[in-house]
Amino acid sequence: MTKQLPLPLLAVLSLVLIVAAACYPPATPVPPSAPAPSSSITDIVWQWTSVANRTTGQTTTVPNPQAYTITFRDDGTLNGQAECNSFTGTYSQEGGFTITLGAMTMAACPDGSLDQQYLQLLGSIVAGGPDGAGGLALETAGGEQRMEFVNGGPAASTAPAPAPAPSSDITNIVWKWQTLEDVAAGASTRVPDPDKYTIVFYDDGTTTGQADCNTFSGTYSQGTDFTISVTPDVMAACDQGSMDQQFLNLLDDVAAGGPDGAGGLMLQTAGGAQKMLFSNGGAAQ
Repeated sequence: MTKQLPLPLLAVLSLVLIVAAACYPPATPVPPSAPAPSSSITDIVWQWTSVANRTTGQTTTVPNPQAYTITFRDDGTLNGQAECNSFTGTYSQEGGFTITLGAMTMAACPDGSLDQQYLQLLGSIVAGGPDGAGGLALETAGGEQRMEFVNGGPAASTAPAPAPAPSSDITNIVWKWQTLEDVAAGASTRVPDPDKYTIVFYDDGTTTGQADCNTFSGTYSQGTDFTISVTPDVMAACDQGSMDQQFLNLLDDVAAGGPDGAGGLMLQTAGGAQKMLFSNGGAAQ
């Protein structure tokens, strides 16, 4: 036989339960946490927005980020835009973050372009990854320079077809002088009119070319070193500001050279102190 509690005791217990419930309000549902930013940087068009210099504390803002892009692919390749020039290359996230630039165009961009600075910075990267805010950060050694990128949207689902491997042959091509890099001074000079500064190497070891208002001929050797010996055909006085004498002197000082791996030609003076970069102007006559 089941015993029942007296009615007064039941009333007291009910009151205790009501008071206890009032003291502990129902739990508020916890909203689902926001998804963590993706750690993947691939197949995104990253647009360069700024670069900060750690030593000087100076930050340079890129005026047109859409003109300076880079896209990393799952297979370790990359491609991008440096204003008026496009480029390809490879990257690695093993033990840091390194970028190796490959084939690229060598057009002369307008004054004020950041194309050369952009490419030089990319080639100096040693660390990088998502910045935790949806962007990308890349840094040079010691964090000396930090490049910031914003997500410009998904890239095309398939990587562009790789450019054909450039020929290792430099003969019978009109090479147009584009830039001069002074490694010691860290300065780069763009040739204002590459069509006026050319050189052609022939299979028989001779060479001809144009140095602004003067033409020249000579010989070259690709033995142990790359050497060039040229003599002006005429010695006309070119317009003020001409680089004709500088061009001829540099050619005579060349100690190494060959294809630059991106379809162009590079010639260097002793110790790589000065580098001359040439673009392929087409087959010589």
